[in-house]
Amino acid sequence: MAHGQKFNSGNVDWMLMDRIDGIWWGAAFLWGAVVLLLANTGWPGLPGWFDSWGVFFVGIGLFALLCAVARLQMPEYRPKWVSSLLFGLIFLAIGLGAWDAGWWFWALALLMLGAVTLRSALNRKT
Repeated sequence: MAHGQKFNSGNVDWMLMDRIDGIWWGAAFLWGAVVLLLANTGWPGLPGWFDSWGVFFVGIGLFALLCAVARLQMPEYRPKWVSSLLFGLIFLAIGLGAWDAGWWFWALALLMLGAVTLRSALNRKT
């Protein structure tokens, strides 16, 4: 792309990374490093239920949900709140071990359809 040429994103706006995405990725990597260190150093006092993958996915899922709430508060970041919510719920489901249950797919599909429908209705001018 030449200097000064505008990028026509068309229907791929959700794939473009903004500041909140960058913060989320950075926090996810840091959280992963902390969990990896705790799991592999035999940190004293770790509870018996500590499953590093589960803790990692629950952590990034909760952080993605927090990012979805932050996006709703800032109009310039609001267009991608549905994807943050969806990714947060998916990561949370993986971390809690419920992803193998088929009902998660339908619950997330209905949640996504409802959120997209509400967003469309609320953004409509008439």
